[in-house]
Amino acid sequence: MVARSLDMAFFSLLGGACLYILKRNLVFSAVVSAVLLLLFVLWDRKRWDNYIHRIWQDAVKALRREAWLQQEAERIRGEGGVIIYPTPDRERMIGLCLNFGQGTVFHCFGDTNSNLLTVAEDYGCSVVFHPWQEGPEPSQEQVMERLRRNAPKRNGALWKRLLDLPGNRYLLTGALLLLLSIVLRRALYWRFLGSLCLLIGAIRRSVTLYRET
Repeated sequence: MVARSLDMAFFSLLGGACLYILKRNLVFSAVVSAVLLLLFVLWDRKRWDNYIHRIWQDAVKALRREAWLQQEAERIRGEGGVIIYPTPDRERMIGLCLNFGQGTVFHCFGDTNSNLLTVAEDYGCSVVFHPWQEGPEPSQEQVMERLRRNAPKRNGALWKRLLDLPGNRYLLTGALLLLLSIVLRRALYWRFLGSLCLLIGAIRRSVTLYRET
């Protein structure tokens, strides 16, 4: 969020600066920068609303599918069927047929798999596939609880995680030294040391990214 805010402010000021260079009108350039920033904010807000709506709908769909799955499983167990979830591969299907014996009726969820049907018939069993459906609409509390449960957990403070990244300690130290060189004596020395730290940090990050790819 901080990065997006800085990007929006930077490009807004950049647009105003370009107009100021062309028109030499400070008020007009400031107004254009403000309008650009407002448009960026509205666009980002729209993207955020769409994102929230999408993850909400995904959570609702998952909860409705799980509710239907539980109801269907209870019905199948009541009829004496054997539930297989998730859909097995060929080797597991053979093992199930051998373990349960001939005449067993297996129930799977999803699209019909002709390969599994053939395997079951070869061993004297049968497979019934149930296409996915959705159960009742979940409550708002259920959806919120699912979103909280699936939200990424924070692992320590942000500054600790930043320092743990390869090269970030050198990059942060270099940036700090460059800022301090404005007020410290012997500024050239501190700027040289800060630039050296930035160079080392950039090399370490580049090497790490190259190894990961």
